[in-house]
Amino acid sequence: KKLAGLELHSSLCGRPLIRRTIRGRDCFVDLGAMGSLTSIEEEPTDAIPPESRDAITVEVHCSHNGQCVSFTEHRGHPVSAEWTGSQLHEAVEAQTRVHRECQRLMFRGREIESSCTVRSVMGCDPKALPGRRIKLYLKVDRERFPQKLGPFSIHDVPLKARDFDLPQVAEECRRCGFYWDMSRKVLDGYGLQSRTTNITGQVSPLHPVTCDPARWGQCGIPANARDFVWSYPVEHWQSVESDAYSLDTWACIEDGAAATKSFLSVGGFVYFDSKSEVAGVTTIGQAIEGDAGGLHFAEPRTWLPEWTASLAEQGRIQTCNIKAFRDMGAELCLWLRPNEVIEAADGNPLSQQPEVPHGGFVYLFHNDMLCTEKAVVALDRYFAVLPGPTAVDDSKEGQRGSAPTPKLFRPFALTDGDLFPLASYSGMPGSSFMMTDCPESTGGSFAMSTPTYSTPGSAGSSRWATPNSHFFPLNSP
Repeated sequence: KKLAGLELHSSLCGRPLIRRTIRGRDCFVDLGAMGSLTSIEEEPTDAIPPESRDAITVEVHCSHNGQCVSFTEHRGHPVSAEWTGSQLHEAVEAQTRVHRECQRLMFRGREIESSCTVRSVMGCDPKALPGRRIKLYLKVDRERFPQKLGPFSIHDVPLKARDFDLPQVAEECRRCGFYWDMSRKVLDGYGLQSRTTNITGQVSPLHPVTCDPARWGQCGIPANARDFVWSYPVEHWQSVESDAYSLDTWACIEDGAAATKSFLSVGGFVYFDSKSEVAGVTTIGQAIEGDAGGLHFAEPRTWLPEWTASLAEQGRIQTCNIKAFRDMGAELCLWLRPNEVIEAADGNPLSQQPEVPHGGFVYLFHNDMLCTEKAVVALDRYFAVLPGPTAVDDSKEGQRGSAPTPKLFRPFALTDGDLFPLASYSGMPGSSFMMTDCPESTGGSFAMSTPTYSTPGSAGSSRWATPNSHFFPLNSP
């Protein structure tokens, strides 16, 4: 019979087979193995890998850790002479956990281009070589996310205890976190407008402050702080808009309207005193060259899939809003409190734990947070907060009769809504965003993977290369 233009046959064992013509040859495909007729018809012919009876071995020598990895296939597709540089980058990403945009694959003294095939790079058919092997050298850009995080600058937010509507901070709130509310009237007082009557934010579990007291001033930690939390972006952060012209004076900007907007859209730390009342609020921004303060992070470490389930149960895994990170495929993020202990379903600690003595940030590169497929979770990682550099000697500021050096606040560009929160420089509005916030990226897709779609990093498919994108902020009056 002919169904949907395909001929249905029966094998000797009685299983249904589909007759298809692929590259000019008649092939019989096991319908039971391939799935439904719909899935076969929707599969583009260009997604079928080049046929190869014998796989080629790829050896990769890594510059960042001195290790060597080798592979002959990726997600069920054997390495062939027709593999392109883009396909090699994706396979190397799964093997080494180095983001493809941070890779430079070298062979014969030159970098492998995305469109070049293994055959063209080698200058011969690798199957003719005795070892059927190609040895590559991997150079890693260790100054770019997600191979590096931060440092972040820290800025005071002028929000006060009276601005927050907090619940009674009970023991359960300390263990799992809680939510706070803020009215639209409060935002009006800081030069911000909201299209909703109130906004809601979620915070992480409380933990005692672990920062060295010598650095409290650098990090904006109040002298009476005892505990702190990380406050995630508010529920309706896209509806909060900067409206400096609605103010009678620009003094509110000097007091931190830009920092308030950043706190609501990117997040920040909230500090509590011994009475569990808000003692101070800070937010993060892009670091300024020469700034010794702020948050510094260790090198990325592997995030294990089994750690995710317990934290997802508490609703602590949030969508990543920072555009530069989303452009590199980071979909979800999470704050780990200092010395976080992750428990199994029975309440006992898991055998392995993340090492975060001062807390840290987690980034997941897929939307299905419970996915465990190796190729999909390869980039999942966490960055532990470092104690930070020694405090700067403030007595050197203002020498020779000059005023103290003004502090420039550069917020992060966001993925939606107001891309450039109003920035301030010594109390005056200005350009809000460094061009380096969205690094240019190039690269191709992995042709062997499932059909293309727009969401990067989803389970069961390739993350397609990040499109080039730059934003040119306008200077505010």
